Amino acid sequence: MTSAEFLAQPIEYDHCGNRIRDELIGGEVVLITPSMPHDLIKNHINHALIHYLDLNPNLSLTSLVGLGVEVSEYDTFIPDVVVVRDQRLDAEARIFQGSPELAIEVVSPTDTEVHLRRKINAYLRAGSTAVWAVYAQSKSVMVYSGDTIRELKGDQKIEVTLLPGFSVPISDFF
Repeated sequence: MTSAEFLAQPIEYDHCGNRIRDELIGGEVVLITPSMPHDLIKNHINHALIHYLDLNPNLSLTSLVGLGVEVSEYDTFIPDVVVVRDQRLDAEARIFQGSPELAIEVVSPTDTEVHLRRKINAYLRAGSTAVWAVYAQSKSVMVYSGDTIRELKGDQKIEVTLLPGFSVPISDFF
């Protein structure tokens, strides 16, 4: 299935009236399972990013939770948190076009390694400067950028060139 076909499908709802959320990963439709611990972590991360961006408005960047992104012809995701350049935001568009500058995925127990790898590779191929894979169980973050991968834990601070001066201990996310 292509992203265009995926986005043309009608929105589905469960028996309680909640929207069923899914993503297109490499042409395969994958359901997203809601999780309270997952949501808390992504909001901790977003809070740290918003605080930093509020102090650095000259960067013209925005941090958003749950923004739909059409990354490629066969990849349409809902990353947990993104950082994007303000000029790339189009309030009239249904979905963000292209890869965010920074994509953050909080890994759920239902996520498969194959799907996660496909998403990370799609983000980086489409232009993301970095992708963070956040693991609640090990309280760690894998940072992917270019050809490098770093694992950070505990009091190690996460830094990214997109956000000069941003330095937060990994433990603050959990």
